[in-house]
Amino acid sequence: MIRLGLAWVAARLSRTDGEATAGLIAAYQEARRQLRDGESPAAIDRLSALFQLTPFDEDLLLLCLHAQLEGEPRQVTLQTAQALLDIGGFALSVKIWERLAPSAPLRRFRLIDSSERSIMATTPVLIDERIGRYLMGEDALDRRISAMLGPVEGGPLLRRHRALVETLAERLRQAARPLAMITGPRESGRRALAQALARGFGLGLCEVKPRLLDSAPDYLPLLAREALMGGFALLIDIGQPEGQRLIEERFADFPVLAIAIAEGRHEFSFPVPMLRLDPLSDQDRIELWHEALGPQMPDKREKIELIAQHFRFGPRLIAAAAQEADDLWLACREKASRELEQLADRIIPGFGWDDIVLPLDVIHDLKAAVAQIRHSARVYGDHGMGRKYPRGRGVSLLLSGPSGTGKTMAAEVIARDLNLDLFRVDLSRIVSKYIGETEKNLRAVFDAAEASGAVLFFDEADALFGKRSEVKDSHDRYANIEVSYLLQRMESYSGLAILATNMKNHFDPSFMRRIRYVIDVPFPDADSRRRIWQKAFPPELPCAALDFDVLARLDIAGGNISVIAINAAFLAAAENKPLGMAHIARAARAEYHKLDREFRGNVFGVAAS
Repeated sequence: MIRLGLAWVAARLSRTDGEATAGLIAAYQEARRQLRDGESPAAIDRLSALFQLTPFDEDLLLLCLHAQLEGEPRQVTLQTAQALLDIGGFALSVKIWERLAPSAPLRRFRLIDSSERSIMATTPVLIDERIGRYLMGEDALDRRISAMLGPVEGGPLLRRHRALVETLAERLRQAARPLAMITGPRESGRRALAQALARGFGLGLCEVKPRLLDSAPDYLPLLAREALMGGFALLIDIGQPEGQRLIEERFADFPVLAIAIAEGRHEFSFPVPMLRLDPLSDQDRIELWHEALGPQMPDKREKIELIAQHFRFGPRLIAAAAQEADDLWLACREKASRELEQLADRIIPGFGWDDIVLPLDVIHDLKAAVAQIRHSARVYGDHGMGRKYPRGRGVSLLLSGPSGTGKTMAAEVIARDLNLDLFRVDLSRIVSKYIGETEKNLRAVFDAAEASGAVLFFDEADALFGKRSEVKDSHDRYANIEVSYLLQRMESYSGLAILATNMKNHFDPSFMRRIRYVIDVPFPDADSRRRIWQKAFPPELPCAALDFDVLARLDIAGGNISVIAINAAFLAAAENKPLGMAHIARAARAEYHKLDREFRGNVFGVAAS
């Protein structure tokens, strides 16, 4: 069909007999009519409908395309177009001039280009390459803006959100501009609802990257054009600072449906229909899992209830994890930990309850903390404690004791028992001398951890959670604000936060009152040291006869015992001998030297040199 259009343009340009040219024009129009009647309109008709083009607009595009294909695009000006298209009369010329105004479709949506900012009668006009290729049958997103757009993974929609979508859509139909806003906390279903809203208008949804668009404002007309041609609305996350300004400056008069999302409410200088979402409940997440899993759900109901309570996923993450339904728990851990890995260090738990040596009362307290995580769905859900105590469900655990007594090991044991990821929060990346930065960094860590249910481990936590000071200057005031903010996040965090310190007396008293468990990890006595030594060597390691009663006389913590055991194993391997007391004595001497303590090798009855 497009070839018929180019044929009559070529005939007109070559001054072909008028009757022959008229026949070509008639054939071109008939071909277009037949395609429209077959509900498969030609590309020129699709463009015309999308951008409300006039016959002159259509013919000018054909003329420019012909010139582009012939390699002589500078032939096309407003003056030559009027002559070649046999357009006359001053009033008609004025009307055509209006069709080339910056606000008219040809220029507003960059269907044509010009090297001049203002089009005069002699200004050369080009067809945009994307439009030319579209007319020739090639439909691909303009490469100039493809980097600005990304797919939206919304996930299933809650039943209670469907009415909200309909309400927002009705308000949008009555609004002055096609712009709406959805606010709510992370993982509350904002993208799923935005996707449903766009779908209600017969559109897909693509997310705009505000930073890239802000750096190239001239591409905004191209973005509008591609959205119209591709049949999609735009999603803009204005949680970033440049996001709200982008809405104000770029989208006030945008002709395509745009949906802004953010955690908090934003006020604009013009009215925007808004919708606020509440956090998802455990029952909401169970419904979303049911929707995502479909027929597989009945066999997994009991596990889903636990997963829904533990992993605070929204529709997007639930849909993604449901694709790996063979091991949902593992899939949830993997999905949830990605963001947290950029903020904290993952520890692979290598120890279980049989590996750790602590007094029984300490073990009982640790297992009690584990039980609060494992059975929270039953207690807060089935047993109704969630209605009675809707806030302060966070489980926090402070492990206090000398270095090397097993605080990190205890954190590993707990995470392994719960089958959860363990992340050590690097305080050097959290604490900042700049006002407000520590609070900002803490928020990022807890926000990322919230969906994952991971165990957060703060080692040497007194550096961050210390006593609030007397306010003497603005820095003291902000330091106290940071501690107060931390208290609030610890109580609201749905997972387990473990703090470790060897200076418990440095903690702020108000903070200590709000810790769920405070457990003192004691320095090991002789009996505990004997058990630690017995667990220190794997069965594969060739060992001579070891006297564990003698080894228990070494007055050192479990962490030091581990170092000595490893170093002794290397000494034995270097001599190609089974590990014996002499190797341990030599390794122990080096460890004592490191601790600035005197080593008395006579307790071994062997030389330690």
